[in-house]
Amino acid sequence: MTDKYTSSSQQRVLTTLKALFGHEVMGITSQELAKKINLPADRAFKDLKNLEQAGLAEQLPNKNWRISAMLGRESVKILNELDTARKRVEETARRYGLA
Repeated sequence: MTDKYTSSSQQRVLTTLKALFGHEVMGITSQELAKKINLPADRAFKDLKNLEQAGLAEQLPNKNWRISAMLGRESVKILNELDTARKRVEETARRYGLA
């Protein structure tokens, strides 16, 4: 823990989540993931199960893990908000004769 507001276990789960990026199609085994982020396999599996319960990760039929579709859908909301902001900036620029 780096300060009174952070938690090493929560940081570890977030590291686990970030390590799932790039494995959206075929997933990654919990053992491979553990090795990638330098964790014992049982701890990585526990983190994956917590991510699964939160709806952020899912286990495929082949037992590999990946980021859940729900997380992907939520990410699209960010892109939509950015597009809305871009349109507002463009509209404002047109009103001021800058476009």
